[in-house]
Amino acid sequence: MQELNEIELTLLDGLTKKYPSLKSHIPHLKVTERQATGVGMYVNFSYSNFNEKLENLNSLFSNEENIEIPNLKYGLGYVIDISDGEIKYIEFITYGEENWNGKFNGYRIVKSK
Repeated sequence: MQELNEIELTLLDGLTKKYPSLKSHIPHLKVTERQATGVGMYVNFSYSNFNEKLENLNSLFSNEENIEIPNLKYGLGYVIDISDGEIKYIEFITYGEENWNGKFNGYRIVKSK
């Protein structure tokens, strides 16, 4: 399992502004897999030493933001999946651009227009 990287932590921080009860989850999240698809990426999470759930919370969260990256013309969108009170994954998607290398070098998060 891997530690969360900067962009994952930044996006999860935005999530906790809408759902403050999830803030206690973040220190216990580990990345089980970063799966690049060519047109996006799935970052799957598991919990380490944590059993607190918000039973009724099920949501797809995006915060109406776009991630600008120098090598992508249209940038990336994302959603964070919360199912059965747990943060399950982040899905990053390009807007029709294939062969994204999965790198976030020089990224910038901007509000969608």
